[in-house]
Amino acid sequence: MKKKYLPDKKAGIWLDQEKAYIIRIEGEGEPVLQKLKSDVEIRVRFPGEGKVFARFGNAFLDDQEKKQKRQRQQRHEFFKEIADLIYDADYIYLFGPSIAKEGLNNFIEEDHMIKGKVVAIENADRLTQNQMKVKVESFFKDEVFRNFKKRIRKEKALH
Repeated sequence: MKKKYLPDKKAGIWLDQEKAYIIRIEGEGEPVLQKLKSDVEIRVRFPGEGKVFARFGNAFLDDQEKKQKRQRQQRHEFFKEIADLIYDADYIYLFGPSIAKEGLNNFIEEDHMIKGKVVAIENADRLTQNQMKVKVESFFKDEVFRNFKKRIRKEKALH
């Protein structure tokens, strides 16, 4: 009796600090794009703005640590929201212009539900939504990905 494989569920994620686009493909189907907006505070500079700090003797105090802690928590919530949408993916491809993709990869590697599913992480400029879909489709149709998939299946068969 021949084994039947369920269609692969693949997800490509383009992200920066402000938003994420999740492109999901099931089997050979059409890519489905979903946009998520981040609630992570980013530094907004106003013209003529000076430094905000207080001086006590020789020590300068500011609220930078509080801001960083708040940003870390917001980033964690953003990554959790993304992870909830891709937990059923078999393969994950991360790309984008910022270092947020490495942060998301670290978050994924700590989550036992989706750990080890990231296939590749690449730098990418700002893209239109159609360009993102094409990039994800071409990545998952590429020879490098097919060879990776074969190697993973062989390793699973041996264990």
